[in-house]
Amino acid sequence: MCIATLAACSDADDSRQSNVSGIVKIGLLAPLTGGDSDGGRDAQRGAELASRFINAGKKWPGYQPGQIWGPSGQARLSIVTLDTKNDRQHAADEAARMAADRDVAGIVGALDADATLDASQRAERLRMPFVSGDAPLTALTERGLDWFFRAGPDATDYGGSVLSRFRNIQQQGQGARRVAVLYSNDAAGDDLRSTVSEFSEEAGNPIVASAPYEPAGTDLSTAVAAIRTAAPDVVLTTASSGTGQKVGEAFRAGGYLPPEVVVYGAPVEAARLTSIPGFEDRVSRLVPWSLAIARANPLAAATIERYQQDFGTPMTTDAAMAFTTVTILARAITDADSTDREHVRSALVALDLPGNATIMPWNGVRFDGTHQNVLAATLIEQNVGRTFTTIYPRDLAAAERWPAPGPSGTTVDPASQSPPLAAATAMASGTARG
Repeated sequence: MCIATLAACSDADDSRQSNVSGIVKIGLLAPLTGGDSDGGRDAQRGAELASRFINAGKKWPGYQPGQIWGPSGQARLSIVTLDTKNDRQHAADEAARMAADRDVAGIVGALDADATLDASQRAERLRMPFVSGDAPLTALTERGLDWFFRAGPDATDYGGSVLSRFRNIQQQGQGARRVAVLYSNDAAGDDLRSTVSEFSEEAGNPIVASAPYEPAGTDLSTAVAAIRTAAPDVVLTTASSGTGQKVGEAFRAGGYLPPEVVVYGAPVEAARLTSIPGFEDRVSRLVPWSLAIARANPLAAATIERYQQDFGTPMTTDAAMAFTTVTILARAITDADSTDREHVRSALVALDLPGNATIMPWNGVRFDGTHQNVLAATLIEQNVGRTFTTIYPRDLAAAERWPAPGPSGTTVDPASQSPPLAAATAMASGTARG
């Protein structure tokens, strides 16, 4: 089965001979072992599905196969996946390995913000195109790199979405939200803290507490106590691999449940947080893609169906992002009619895709001077019952159930035990990354 996404990866059929032939490789950096191996597996599947569609290249209404890909072309796309092990140094070393292979035209990945920082810096020195869809870290596009491109929304877009949501609430007659920030003591956490501080001041939503925690640590009691004392309406928190349940258990151990928690980071961690007793219907998450919303896009709907058919599981955010970044690079190769890395980089600079040429709920793909996709967009999903439902933007919102606002949240019995990690992970499956 071939879908319309292929139109974003091929030129119209013509008589000219392409300069591209043989096996063309796109490298995927993903954590196949170590933390977030589930995300790495999903990214690998999404990238592989993109290559299957591109290589099929069958004619269908509105699409003509090009001279590069498909049965009428001379080239076939191959995905080369290297394991970052969720380690920034290893990710950089693997990026160098890919750059040493002259058949690799570009890199996509690498999910984790720190891994993406170091891997893209190494790719810059080696003059290798690198397209990220996963890491919203502001610093990634503030470095003035020539070879790095971010397809997904950045932290500023996430912060603007939270601001817009707060404004919507105030327009409905509710007061300004009193915000607390529970942030990981790393680059992503500091990015959240600074971005939220900027947007909250603009929106008139006071920051009543700002508490750091160590991502690899186990004691969050000091941070939780600071937030409980501040009695916020909303807690914004970063969530990297393995922290969702840890944050929820820390709040329960402190005898306190915030009225609402908004998760910035890995979507699966928001799902794991909802599995902690008492957090049902209290958790929202910021995402660049939503399974429910994507089904309204014919291109995305066909992709989702094929993903389910090929892999026996629903498509996830990580899979959708990998699929998208691979098709972006494939389109750049097509536009350049070359696998020369300099030519591919120039094609990425000039790329201008409409929204209907992607499976994402965006307005398209167009990179600005910093190589940030200015047409990317953020969705906010809220946990309702056992699933996550889109609540922002308002024109896409399916439903919204707010916890009853209260300055001190809910007091709970700390002796009440949460389910163990394995059980919580199982409870989160199916909605964790979609």
